Amino acid sequence: MYVVSYFTDADEALHLACSHDGENFATVNGGRPVLRGTVGTGRLRDPFIGVGPDGLFHLLATDGWTSPHIVHATSADLLTWSEQELLPIMAEVEGALNAWAPEFFLDRGTGLYHLIWSSVVEAGGTAEGRNFEHVGQNHRIWHCTTEDFRTFSAPALFFDPGHTVIDATVRELDGGGFLMAYKDERGTNDLTTAHKDIHLTTFDTPGGPYSASTGPVTPSVVEGPSIFRRGDEAVMIFDHYLEGRYGAVRSRNGVEWELASLALPSGMRHASVLETPLLASLPTR
Repeated sequence: MYVVSYFTDADEALHLACSHDGENFATVNGGRPVLRGTVGTGRLRDPFIGVGPDGLFHLLATDGWTSPHIVHATSADLLTWSEQELLPIMAEVEGALNAWAPEFFLDRGTGLYHLIWSSVVEAGGTAEGRNFEHVGQNHRIWHCTTEDFRTFSAPALFFDPGHTVIDATVRELDGGGFLMAYKDERGTNDLTTAHKDIHLTTFDTPGGPYSASTGPVTPSVVEGPSIFRRGDEAVMIFDHYLEGRYGAVRSRNGVEWELASLALPSGMRHASVLETPLLASLPTR
């Protein structure tokens, strides 16, 4: 089963949709949220769901525009969730102004789960009076590691291509190593800008070295990539956030990508796709 987690501009909470073919997605709970934020700012933006070492589904989400924390909760069925907690992943980093779009992936070689997210870090900087929603900032990708989602390593820089980047997502490659998609955040929020599109890089060891980046592999202006495997091809979805719609590309080799068409929920924002054999179905009424 494929499960899409997302939020909407009208309701910054966890929404779900599911599919058995990876092409046609039906909303869960009638399109209403399955979980609302109860900690921090009360927002659940950019929700990501993966399976942790305990076999449970682990949710990570952005706690608002300028919070140095991320939201974490667990579930056995994606419908009933544990109490939410705030992970202070950047709270002790001097000059850290935010923590956006958290995700995680497993490094099977070490058994460590790597949490990744985007942050602005400026010595002496402040988020007060800055328009994070509409004006680009100087982001880099950060990470920390955990074995159990209870204790976490100190945060460290994960990916810095020399310019602002956000929304990294990582997939393990079949032949070993990892593929990472990310948004080149340079440029302005208008439909004529350069950049604001998705690029790819690969690495064998988390933290690099990284291969030379390729792309863009999507149109511009987009963000929030998520990659999943459908049969013998990879599919990447992404948010046309200025146009209020979603797009997709597909590839059989991870190098050449072509536009694809998926039936996804309307109003979806910054979605992530979970591939799971742990659930046969979810209620879609």
